[in-house]
Amino acid sequence: MINIYEYPLEVYGGEHEIGDAYLAEFLDFDIKASSEDYDEAVELAYEYLHKHIQKQLELGKELPKPGEGRRFMSHRVALSAYRAKDFEKAFSIWSEEVKQKNDQAMANLGLMYLKGEGVEKDFLKAKEWFENGSEYDNDSANYNLALMYQGAIGIPEDEQKAIEYFRKAVKKNHQGANFRLGLTLLKDRTNKELVAEGFECMLNAAKSGHPMAVAQMGGVDIEPNRSCEPNKLYRNKSYEEQMELLEDAINRYIRPILVKDGGDIMILDYLNDPEIEIRLAYMGACAGCSLGATSTYELIKSTLSQVIDENISIYII
Repeated sequence: MINIYEYPLEVYGGEHEIGDAYLAEFLDFDIKASSEDYDEAVELAYEYLHKHIQKQLELGKELPKPGEGRRFMSHRVALSAYRAKDFEKAFSIWSEEVKQKNDQAMANLGLMYLKGEGVEKDFLKAKEWFENGSEYDNDSANYNLALMYQGAIGIPEDEQKAIEYFRKAVKKNHQGANFRLGLTLLKDRTNKELVAEGFECMLNAAKSGHPMAVAQMGGVDIEPNRSCEPNKLYRNKSYEEQMELLEDAINRYIRPILVKDGGDIMILDYLNDPEIEIRLAYMGACAGCSLGATSTYELIKSTLSQVIDENISIYII
């Protein structure tokens, strides 16, 4: 379903021989509308865009995504050539696109130099193109720069720079960056703030379908029982009272079992508005164990469901 209101629109004010005028122009299409009235110019532009999109769809034509720009077809031709291993054609198109400040083309040239596809492998040129794309906040460029720094690929290893670039890509919701940053920040679970950040990244990656993130995050594939009888006694308590009951249940019934095996558990966050969501992180011997998410998840879920009710989401890593 295409939402025409997601396409970016610019409105410019100006003058003509009669008086003030406004030009409304879509950045992804060669579609414009003008009027002496601002609202009318905008309304006409959307009307023209709607008709254009309908016609293109009837003809079976491909449309740019919002914000992709008018030059999207050149990029897609290059992408098709790349996938067909016609690296010379892809390289040629992207080399022209970078002259138009196409940041995705910059990232793609970086990848070609990184992999040695159609060009001689050159890590420094790859880094340079990724840095150029990063200046435009391109998520792919930031992600690949992070991988280069983290894996010492042609450049010295620098974990802090890797984290910096992963974070930039995460802001654009890059799936791989969410997983990698989550994995990185969850290695050392002594800093609760960093653990919470890593947890958020891993949960985002898991919810987007990243298979390794799904394997790491317990509870991401379990839906709460929204048809169960709500525990009004619990739900009518204040946030502080609910937290006290939650901590008591974990301290009594869950933590002793984990501590016995050299592990522990940390409450990262508790959300109760509009729905209850509990975020937990394993500590000690349990931390980083993918089996831990499944071996004790049912115990934790069962315990907390008895304290609250079954209409809760519990995420554990």
